[in-house]
Amino acid sequence: MIWATIGAGVLALIALVMWLHHLFEGERLLRDLWREWRLSRKSLAEVDAAWAAAPDRSDIEISLTTIPSRIGMIEQTLKGLLDQTRPPKRVVLNVPEYSEREKRPYEIPEVLLGLSGVRIRRCRDWGPATKMIPALLEAEPDAPVLVADDDRIYPARFVEWAERWAAERPDAALTFAGWEVPADLIDRPTTIWSNLFMRAPAPVRGHRLRRPRETDVFMGVMGYLVRPRFYDLEALTDFSRTPRAGFLVDDVRSSALCRAPRLVIPAGGLSFLPKARYGAFKETALANLNRGSGAPEDRNNSIAVRHYADRWRVGGRPRP
Repeated sequence: MIWATIGAGVLALIALVMWLHHLFEGERLLRDLWREWRLSRKSLAEVDAAWAAAPDRSDIEISLTTIPSRIGMIEQTLKGLLDQTRPPKRVVLNVPEYSEREKRPYEIPEVLLGLSGVRIRRCRDWGPATKMIPALLEAEPDAPVLVADDDRIYPARFVEWAERWAAERPDAALTFAGWEVPADLIDRPTTIWSNLFMRAPAPVRGHRLRRPRETDVFMGVMGYLVRPRFYDLEALTDFSRTPRAGFLVDDVRSSALCRAPRLVIPAGGLSFLPKARYGAFKETALANLNRGSGAPEDRNNSIAVRHYADRWRVGGRPRP
């Protein structure tokens, strides 16, 4: 009897930990592990063939970029983006000839070539914003572009959810997670309390919402949908007055320059780091460069938020 009680207590504790992790991160551990395992059992070519055989696809193009040290690890991300309940129009991987961040050229793996659903777009290096800018420069003004990161596995309904809300809110930029700029324009580390109540600058994540909620900064790690008409493309591609911090934290800059409202949309779950590559992706994460000296006011996010202080619609400095 005592062992049954202990076992039940352990299972309850595990269930509580999993629930809390889902609450704060939007990850569904068992379902995410199953999705990663299932994708690992198929080759990129097999997933691409299934995408090509789909009788109907969305009008949404998915755009992302990568760096030389990661391009050989991007297969799982691409498989996840193709393996959707609502297949995307296509996935476009923006690859410069030379990486300014890593100071070396790209070597494109053979496995990424000759795919039907993945296009390699050679382009200029716009820094982290390379995941978005080339797509907006090439697309029609009203074309929906869903921007993703290269180190995540996205939910199978990622495109389906984005397409649904894009139809309902065609004049808004949509994101699966975002954050409100604090009144003092400083991006501080979040706390359990701020995350629990989604108070600035803690993220507002779509899995905790029942209806869209306006935000200031969309989070590229979770994905966001924009259209070229939301931007002055000349201003978007002019970095001459952008501080180095703004160049590195592209989510802040791209959000500040977006002329449309930015909404966090409801979702059943969010993207996650592949467990099989967890350490490698953590080591090369851009966040490692964005902490600055360690003081909150010196973080790249804080510097960029102050630079665009007059652009924030929800948070930021109190308005007269």
